[in-house]
Amino acid sequence: MMVKVGEGKASCGQVTAMTLGLPSTTAVPATRARLPKDGFYRHANMTARLRRRFTDEVESFVMLAQISQSSTGITAGDSVTAIYVMGVELKQDRLPIEVLEHIARVYGEQSRQRARLLFVCVRRDVCTLAVFRSANVAQGLMEGRVYAGEPEEASRIHVRLDPLNLDAAWNAMCAQIILGDTNPERVDHRIAVKHRMVELTREIERLQKAHNRTRQIVKRNELWNQLQEARLKRKNLECDNLT
Repeated sequence: MMVKVGEGKASCGQVTAMTLGLPSTTAVPATRARLPKDGFYRHANMTARLRRRFTDEVESFVMLAQISQSSTGITAGDSVTAIYVMGVELKQDRLPIEVLEHIARVYGEQSRQRARLLFVCVRRDVCTLAVFRSANVAQGLMEGRVYAGEPEEASRIHVRLDPLNLDAAWNAMCAQIILGDTNPERVDHRIAVKHRMVELTREIERLQKAHNRTRQIVKRNELWNQLQEARLKRKNLECDNLT
């Protein structure tokens, strides 16, 4: 698979701005789309391990689209003024999480945290969308990290642009990838709830198994109380996520 940089609009395999459902006005001309791989690390202060990630896991980078007020008519947000859509041609099936995080942090610093990146990771005919979401301690997200959606056939990947403003557009993209919906409201809070739900489900399974194994009455009662408490917490979170 080659990243096309000839005439017309940029593409990464079968994926273009238009196949993603984005306006043609956001598409980057192919002649200006290629991003030299070594440009991300030539002058960067990074570990040898991360540098190897760039060379071993990524074939090439291409900028597919730039979503901004001028290219879409969608008003800039209080936090986000541009969303760049970057095609990442992969050398292997594993997503280069560390590479994506490094690039997202660099773009954030260079834009004073006003630009965001939507990664379109392509391996043969399969495409995976990914985003870096910054920490939001007030909403329960204790650290920034890369989130990836489910791999799909490239022809089936579409991105919805929320027309309210670019803050909402970015939040809706993140919700689509991380939460399976396009609701731009309370995204960080809902991600934190999702994380906590997973933790509680694992804890409930652990407590249930421990309770079933234990024969000592006092210990069984203690485990039962802990199990009921964990179930109540999960139920409350489920209700909170619906409001």
